[in-house]
Amino acid sequence: MSSGVRIEGTKVRAVIQDMEKRRYVMSSNLQPILGDTAAEIAARIIVPIYNEGENVRVLYDQLRKDGVNFHSITFVYDLDRDTSLPYIQEMKEDDSRVHALKNTRGRGVINALAHAFSLAPFGPVIVVMGDNSDKLSLISDMLQCWVQGATIVSPSRYMKGGKQFGGGLIKSTLSRLAGVSLYAAGFPTSDPTNNFKLYDGAWLRRQQIESLGGFEVALELCYKACREGQLVVQLPTTWYDRTNGESRFQLRKWMPHYLRWYFACLKLLASARLSGKKFR
Repeated sequence: MSSGVRIEGTKVRAVIQDMEKRRYVMSSNLQPILGDTAAEIAARIIVPIYNEGENVRVLYDQLRKDGVNFHSITFVYDLDRDTSLPYIQEMKEDDSRVHALKNTRGRGVINALAHAFSLAPFGPVIVVMGDNSDKLSLISDMLQCWVQGATIVSPSRYMKGGKQFGGGLIKSTLSRLAGVSLYAAGFPTSDPTNNFKLYDGAWLRRQQIESLGGFEVALELCYKACREGQLVVQLPTTWYDRTNGESRFQLRKWMPHYLRWYFACLKLLASARLSGKKFR
């Protein structure tokens, strides 16, 4: 695990001040999660999919190529005819860490994620997109931040060192504008809409997901973590637009849902300024 990660911004309440987290890290009963030593935390990865086909295999192979230590990778799907399932079945036969979870809450990415979140185990849970847009080699640093006390680790395309390639001019501009403006106002991450995130599983499982559109759920969870005084940190990442398959992002349909949480964040930040509270 990387030893060079420093949590930027807000005062770290204490290294692993949460005693439940300390017990998680040190307990010998959790050896399958920790790996061979208590210093090597293994991630539980959640991947929402919809007809990604061979992309799921590419994702799995990239995790292994990057040396990511994961306890499990769970692909959450809607329909039994999903084109990804044959590839997942092949991987399951070779690796018991690979799982397929059917979304029983209703079709759509928000229901798939809410279903998976409701089953989140204790420990670090990482959401990864099935389109191979995320920098998976960053996961070890994300886990290090979790060990240091972070409830959410938010890889950022828009902080110093972050990069984005593709994504469409309108969508990428709006995403950058939202993130940078919130960060300038005191929010702890400049990329809250990026769904590639680590969450503390115990905290995540307690959340009642209110999002109705789709990927705005990442912004919702960042807002709720800040409201509760949880530690949210960011790391620079590189994001690539998908090169295989069709994006199901629906900008016009989902924009009102993003705006709901964006304005909620602004209201929270305004209230914090009046009280002298800081989030980083």
